[in-house]
Amino acid sequence: MKKLTQFFILVILLSSCRKSESEFIWEKSLGSGIAMFLATTADSGFISCGEKEGSPYFVRFSKTKKVIIDFKDENAGSFSSAWFDSKSYIAIGCSENKLLLTRYSTEGLRLWEKLIDPGFEVSTAKLFWTGGGNLLAIASVSAESIMSEASGLLFVAFDTTGRSFSESSITDPSFLSANDACMDNNGNIFLALTRKEQAGKSKASVARFNSNLQKIWETNLFNNPEFGKSGTAISIDRMGDIYVAGKTEISSDDGVYYNSFLTSLTGTGTIRWSKYLEKSNAGSAVTLSNNNELLMLNRNCFIINLLDTSTGADAGRIRTFELCDSYNTDALSTGIAINYDSNYLLSGTRGGSYYLALKPGQ
Repeated sequence: MKKLTQFFILVILLSSCRKSESEFIWEKSLGSGIAMFLATTADSGFISCGEKEGSPYFVRFSKTKKVIIDFKDENAGSFSSAWFDSKSYIAIGCSENKLLLTRYSTEGLRLWEKLIDPGFEVSTAKLFWTGGGNLLAIASVSAESIMSEASGLLFVAFDTTGRSFSESSITDPSFLSANDACMDNNGNIFLALTRKEQAGKSKASVARFNSNLQKIWETNLFNNPEFGKSGTAISIDRMGDIYVAGKTEISSDDGVYYNSFLTSLTGTGTIRWSKYLEKSNAGSAVTLSNNNELLMLNRNCFIINLLDTSTGADAGRIRTFELCDSYNTDALSTGIAINYDSNYLLSGTRGGSYYLALKPGQ
């Protein structure tokens, strides 16, 4: 009888797992690596880039999720942001701990490449189109790579031809990371920052820079000197309100563990609200749906929290993988985007593979 009971329990668990997996509209693994960036396109498709088999990789999908083009750079490293038009693809990232800037033709042939060494380690970069054939790259070390060496921020303005470059950097004798960035319609830049003095715990903050790369303000996010905190993702809505996600240490009877958090600020840097969300987790991306729902993607297990934009009140929770354990998992997310029919595009790594998926929206 006991064995029969155990058998039925196992069947129920396996059925639950299959049901969870079947809720995907589409999944794709593209070999060993990690998808680090995801964005929808005007033709209802999407692009992604990251690291595949140790090298920077880019892929573009059609509306029907067919590969339009993909290319892998010959360098070791990764792409972490990309942009394209009808003439070419611009992909940026890191190689040899330097900022990597590249342009590829629509046939996937590399047209030019530039490596920039700011004097500190670069492991992540964000790319923004600023108009008139010009782009802006913002690079730094990842917030996950807290180290004792000097670090900082690198801003590089350039054009699609690769002939015009303007560099500006901010160095810091302690640790400084801009793990993510966003830009409003006026060219203001908002950074999710992590700072750490050598003798202290890491601190999270949000900073605003104007289009001339001058810092306007920086706001600390309820930092407790006894517990580390870092900012890892950021987004801005149509009203100019800012949402920054990250991770923070939390004390419990079992010791200290990490908890994901999400904080909202006004465009002038005043904190509106802040919420702790998932245990043993960190916010990896934050976005707004087509219906103005606020979504935060957790790194471990691709868990999605839905919140009210005004108050931060809980509006739902989606477990992407039903039986995934946040304390021990190889399912690690990096990005979320809302596609043309309000479903959720997801990126990251699963089982060590470059992973993309599409889940039904709520």
